[in-house]
Amino acid sequence: MRIGGMILYGLLLAVSGCAMGPSAPVTEYTLSPAAPPAKAVHARLPLTIRVSPIEASRIYQVPDIYYVEAGYQRNPYAYNRWVDAPVRMLQLVLQDRLEQSGLFKAVLPSSSSLAADLRLEITLYDFFQQLGKDDSSEGVVRLQANLVDAGKGKLLGERQFLSRVPAASRTAAGGVAAINAAVADILPQLIDWLAEVARVD
Repeated sequence: MRIGGMILYGLLLAVSGCAMGPSAPVTEYTLSPAAPPAKAVHARLPLTIRVSPIEASRIYQVPDIYYVEAGYQRNPYAYNRWVDAPVRMLQLVLQDRLEQSGLFKAVLPSSSSLAADLRLEITLYDFFQQLGKDDSSEGVVRLQANLVDAGKGKLLGERQFLSRVPAASRTAAGGVAAINAAVADILPQLIDWLAEVARVD
């Protein structure tokens, strides 16, 4: 009876597995915003800047792609995600764009032990796809930037940046493309702002 029961249990497991079928594949997306059109280059400042680790709520410290449909609900897509957490992807993108801008003598990562003249602090508030009541949606990115004189601990400037970009489709892929476009919209604004406020007395 015990052997028969084990065989029956095994058959039930096999049938259950067949009924469930294979799990759906997960599609991963990266943050790779398009470079802005060529424009006037800022004069290089004789200053070094360190990019502090980006602060954000817990939902942006994991690879989930979030969408907002109504009210205060934020929901992750089940079979779509980022290749890394938004805070880490944005950290690398920001550092790369600052280096490419040529605005500073050097751009130091947060892990560097070298002394820096300035410290850039970023808080990421929004990084999601907003679903409209119809078939529309948009990518929403909002962040706060603080520039600090690292030697004196003095706040040189602060500004909040917000970009909302319409998505081509009400899907995860459409949302990801719109979020990338929103980040691409914010980055040159951030660099222009840094060129205005960066200084050491």
